[in-house]
Amino acid sequence: MEQQRIDLNDIAVFNRVAESGSFSAAARELGLPRATVSRVVARLEAAIGAQLLYRTTRRVELTELGRAYHEATAEGLGLIGAAGEAVMAARAEPTGLLRVAAPINFGTMSLIPWISEFLERHEKVRISLRLVDQHVDPLAERLDIAILAGRQPDSSHLSRRLAVSSLILVASPGYVERRGMPDGLEAAGAHDFVLFTSDRGSETWVLDGPKGQVEVTVSGRINVQGPHAELSAALYGLGIALLPAAVTTPYIETGELVQVLPGFGRQGGMITAVFPANRHQPAALRAFLDFLVAKTAEKPPARPFLAGRAAR
Repeated sequence: MEQQRIDLNDIAVFNRVAESGSFSAAARELGLPRATVSRVVARLEAAIGAQLLYRTTRRVELTELGRAYHEATAEGLGLIGAAGEAVMAARAEPTGLLRVAAPINFGTMSLIPWISEFLERHEKVRISLRLVDQHVDPLAERLDIAILAGRQPDSSHLSRRLAVSSLILVASPGYVERRGMPDGLEAAGAHDFVLFTSDRGSETWVLDGPKGQVEVTVSGRINVQGPHAELSAALYGLGIALLPAAVTTPYIETGELVQVLPGFGRQGGMITAVFPANRHQPAALRAFLDFLVAKTAEKPPARPFLAGRAAR
């Protein structure tokens, strides 16, 4: 026997009666006449060919079929309602506070200028920015979004890949003028490097080169912690530094830095936006994520090892 077409509104009215236990209570909640509610339920029963409710003068009770039908349809109506809420949230105007964390260098060089543009577009959004090079947990630290460089995000979080950046070797033109341009990795011993893991005056770096990975021991007179400090040290001519291509590219283009030993570096690290896995993301967070993806797509790909601008 073919089932008649059923109106979802009829199912919603039936579920309200089933949950309230009364035609009168359901009618008050829905803002409909009691007779209309009773007629809708009767129409639904006729459409599916089964009695869903036992009717008394004061209450209604679910039949066995009615209870099963209520449980099955309530879940579906909940999913439909959630879908509607998600669409409404997507259309909502971005507003409120976003708590953001990012690496110091990325935040200083790229993110702050981008935030300025984002806030100009979305006047009802505020941003609290924390720049830190240590690993952060968005959920534990009550962050809306954390931008991670070179680290795999925790599987319990959602993430969006923003960019890939290789590390390259750079120095200031002043340093190259004083000490010369190294013509190969074997010349590393005659040069100063900006160290970042040890204060013993030397450390071993693992670099990717034309023939695969190679270890090289480098020495230097300065040890700094944090890519922002490494960049400053390189700009002031304190030695050769290993830094993200995405960070050094603007300085190479202006001539403030030059790439040295262009055949060597370190393969790309991921820049990822990580955020808690909430069912409904605030409109401000979705707008900011989409904005970040668009801005990173505008940037040129990470400068490959061999594409550096050599000193002459």
